[in-house]
Amino acid sequence: MPIGKETVLKYCMMLNKKLIMALMSISFVFNTLHADTNSNENAKEGAISFYHENYVEAQKFLSKASEAGDPSAHYYLGIMYLNGQGVPANYQEAARLFALAAQKNHSGGQIALGVLLIEGIGVPQNFKRAAVLLTLAAKQNNQDAQAILGWVYKYGVGVRENKVIAYALWNYVAAKGDEWARINRNYLLQEMTEEELYKAQDLSLNLTALWSILENRQTAPLKSVKKKTRKKRSTL
Repeated sequence: MPIGKETVLKYCMMLNKKLIMALMSISFVFNTLHADTNSNENAKEGAISFYHENYVEAQKFLSKASEAGDPSAHYYLGIMYLNGQGVPANYQEAARLFALAAQKNHSGGQIALGVLLIEGIGVPQNFKRAAVLLTLAAKQNNQDAQAILGWVYKYGVGVRENKVIAYALWNYVAAKGDEWARINRNYLLQEMTEEELYKAQDLSLNLTALWSILENRQTAPLKSVKKKTRKKRSTL
């Protein structure tokens, strides 16, 4: 069976350490171009402490960097509030911090807030907004966002269902070595016509055309989605 929504949530939040390693790489520089030197250093030290599971130290550094407006610090502090690591768990505060990161075009923040919006954790459920956020992250060539966005289009979560787009996204990410995307792509293959398959494979080779299609589809009217807030969070 294809992987469902609960697994999407776990899949997204499992990426924490992977994203932290990226933060400590050259990409860290681009995420903090508009932060001052102290904020940059606090965010870096906080990320290192988080990676080593020293959450007390991480909270100290990340809070300072977050107050200075560092988007990466917003994101990692949000993870700490989501999981209750070094701070009491607070889903609404986690969502607030992810939103701050997302507003500064931090792909991790966009993914995290998008998943919370899908699940209704800390924020009212809003599938359409989640799809928009995941698309923004996917356009930054974030493969994790691209994989989850494939699921969004496969099941019509805030967008109109489209197997061609779902396959194109999963096919692209699977080629980069993502096993989750490969499994879902292969299941979806069984539901597609030959014409749909060829179109999807062409789109996998032309992401510019794919993003254009997504923009047009997301501006089309959708049926209203009943909003709700889920009290219990899945174990991450």
